[in-house]
Amino acid sequence: MSTRAIIARPDPDHGWAGRYHHWGGYPKGLGRSLWQALNGHWRGDVAAMLKVLLDDHPAGWSCIVDVDWSLEPGWCANWQDGDNARRPECYCHGARQDPPRPWLYPHQDAGAEWVYVLDADARTMAVYEGRTGDGAHAVGAFGINPARDRWALCATFDLDGPEPDWVRLTQGGRG
Repeated sequence: MSTRAIIARPDPDHGWAGRYHHWGGYPKGLGRSLWQALNGHWRGDVAAMLKVLLDDHPAGWSCIVDVDWSLEPGWCANWQDGDNARRPECYCHGARQDPPRPWLYPHQDAGAEWVYVLDADARTMAVYEGRTGDGAHAVGAFGINPARDRWALCATFDLDGPEPDWVRLTQGGRG
C-alpha cells in the first residue's frame, strides 16, 4: 500500500506549495531519501533540488525513495528491471507524459499523509503529519479532509545539522 506525501517549499500566501509523491512517503522512506539526496547528489543545494523536484517535474512523483539521481527521471512501465528499479519515477517524463498538476496547498485534500517543506533560505526541512479531528494519524487513500483534519508540525530540522532519526519520527517521536 502506498503512503502518499507532498514535497513542498514555503509559500507566502498559503504556508507551503508542493507536488504529490505516491509511494513510501513516511519519514523513514521519503524523509530520509530527501535528506540523503540533498546531502549527496545535490551537495547541500536546496534551491537546485527544489527546482528539479517541484519545477522540472510538475506532474509529481511516483517514487524517489532510495533512487539513483545519476539516472534520468522518468516513468517506466517495468520499473523492476535493471536500472529502472533505481530510477527516479515522475509522472511527466519517460513512458508516461501526464500534464502538469496544480500546486498542492495545506487547505486542499491531496490524499497525502505527510508533507516535507524544504526552505532554501532558512536551510530547514519541516515535516508535517496529517491528523484527524481527534488527533490520530490520518491514514488512507484520502489523507486529509480539510473540513475536519489538520496538518500537525512534527519537527523542523536544520539542514546543516545531524541527520534526523527518521524511524523515531515515523513512530511519532520528534526525530
